[in-house]
Amino acid sequence: MSESTIGIPDAVATESLSYAGTDMTLREIATDLQEAHRELDEYHSGSLVLAQNLKELRMKAERDGNLQLANTTKELEESAMAVVERSRK
Repeated sequence: MSESTIGIPDAVATESLSYAGTDMTLREIATDLQEAHRELDEYHSGSLVLAQNLKELRMKAERDGNLQLANTTKELEESAMAVVERSRK
């Protein structure tokens, strides 16, 4: 996922739109959307790293015969991958 940059021409940058009870200019909306793209990229990357770390811990727990830890980390790993998949859409 990559950050989106939206160019807002000065002639329309101050056009206002009401959203969730707040008036925002098109420039403010573009800035908020850019921030949202950045945050999604961070969630995506962070969840990938977390899933890998959880996988390694799960594999160690399986080798050590710690089924409770293995099962718990498997569920967390699946949840982290679900975040990755949702952030791809």
